[in-house]
Amino acid sequence: MTEPVRAAWRHSRLRCLCLWLRACAGHSALARFGAFWPAQYARSDFQQFWTRRMAGPQRAGYASLFGRLRQRYGRRLRQCGAVWALLWSHSLPARAGAWLRRADAERAGLTGRLLGSLRRGDLLLGLFCLYLPVDYALRAWGALAALSTYWDEIFLLLALFLAVVGKMRPDASPEPCLTPLEGPLLAFMGLGLFLAGVVSPILGVAVSGYRAVCQYMVWYFVLVRLVRDRRAVRLCCVLLTALGALVALHGVYQYIVGTPIPRSWVSIYEMGVRTRVFSILGSPNVMGDLMVMLAPLAAGLAYAARTTRARLLCWAATGVMCLACLFTFSRGAWLGLAVAVVLFAWLRDRRLLILAGAALVVIVMLPQIADRITFLFTSDFASNNETAGRAARWAYGIDLLMRSDPVFGFGLGRFGGAVAMQNQTLERIRYFYMDNYYLKTLVEMGFVGLIGYLALLATLLWNGFRTLFRVRAQRADHAVACGLLSGMAGVLTHSLFENIFEVPYMNAYFWGLAALLMVVGFRLGADGTRPAQETRARLPAKVG
Repeated sequence: MTEPVRAAWRHSRLRCLCLWLRACAGHSALARFGAFWPAQYARSDFQQFWTRRMAGPQRAGYASLFGRLRQRYGRRLRQCGAVWALLWSHSLPARAGAWLRRADAERAGLTGRLLGSLRRGDLLLGLFCLYLPVDYALRAWGALAALSTYWDEIFLLLALFLAVVGKMRPDASPEPCLTPLEGPLLAFMGLGLFLAGVVSPILGVAVSGYRAVCQYMVWYFVLVRLVRDRRAVRLCCVLLTALGALVALHGVYQYIVGTPIPRSWVSIYEMGVRTRVFSILGSPNVMGDLMVMLAPLAAGLAYAARTTRARLLCWAATGVMCLACLFTFSRGAWLGLAVAVVLFAWLRDRRLLILAGAALVVIVMLPQIADRITFLFTSDFASNNETAGRAARWAYGIDLLMRSDPVFGFGLGRFGGAVAMQNQTLERIRYFYMDNYYLKTLVEMGFVGLIGYLALLATLLWNGFRTLFRVRAQRADHAVACGLLSGMAGVLTHSLFENIFEVPYMNAYFWGLAALLMVVGFRLGADGTRPAQETRARLPAKVG
């Protein structure tokens, strides 16, 4: 049956017409025009400038005042470490540890593996990736409910301490752990501290608001120092993908069994939506955002996988996370996922755009999805939005800002977020979540704070694209970097409609992914370790 069809096609006029059109297209003016510009661009000065700017080393960072101060700080830290190592070697805990290592069969036993894992930082990286389930377990277990309030601060301080101690070891790398994002992060944290001091009618509320904004950014500095090689990057990515897949499977199960939800989660005009999944996160919007963050990472791991089995597992994780995001019925998460999918496909494999378009056509034909989307264009939605919806809350927040101080804001922790909801100190204003993290930042920190925050995010995205350019010749690193950058871009899109960074583990995960992206692009060489020779070559010979 197949051979006659093939023979008929080979001798058909339609095939001859297609071949003639293809031959004509190759010699047409349009084809010559299309080939002319790439050739001119390859020889242009702009292309050379762009390549130098995107793929060049971080000379400015290491030669700058900030880089020289970081080098001097590292040298003093190693001097303190030498004194500490001498004192530690004669202490009772050190002697006990040496005895355990000797008794542990040449570090091959359980104790040796645990000590080695702690030394490398793998244990801390694993605990960071399990931030969400650990937080949920502590809050769900009544006996440890009191610890659930403070455990994340204790964990952050412990990880920061161990990261600093790691730089004090005699065998630690002498060059500073500089990335393009450290300076902007410190600048924004300093700006937030300044605004908390300038606009702080109630100092305790201002401090709590500052902690909610800047505390979880510290995870960036911790992970940049704990992630030392490609193996650690893969460990974090695999653990986060596994976590996202398990949460997504639980969400799909909730949709199948029809888990009851509060009536406020669905409008009275959308009775076709029988449930919205939330898993252990407690909110469909937050769960949708977690899926937006991790689904592109799973797809990146699928392209980086070396075996067919691992590739299939990663694609299965990607599919179940996209499905769970769909079942959250969070329109903001859907938009964030669309941005993440399109960006990943454009950066990594543009054939995925065809698959994504076909999937979109199928999805919008489902009655529940179609009703959820078309409701946005009805008069009922417009009326609700202007009276009690996001538009009304955004307008109220902008009006409050203009009546207080547009430059420095209404004050950190005083409006639009979790800290304000827990500290309702003013009777003359209405308290609610702004459902737009950028507007929340604008109201609390003014135009100065919003410009600083947007500059920080722009620096992150710019250096994310630089990472892709720098690792474009390394297939696995490029795929993982595409997944990291696409997931973060989706989160930033969803933040237009939700206070995503008000959730501690989402804030920590975001800056953790940013740290992994910067490590891949600016601290790992082709062999998966830090390019120490190149870094030392561009360090100044003498400081001070």
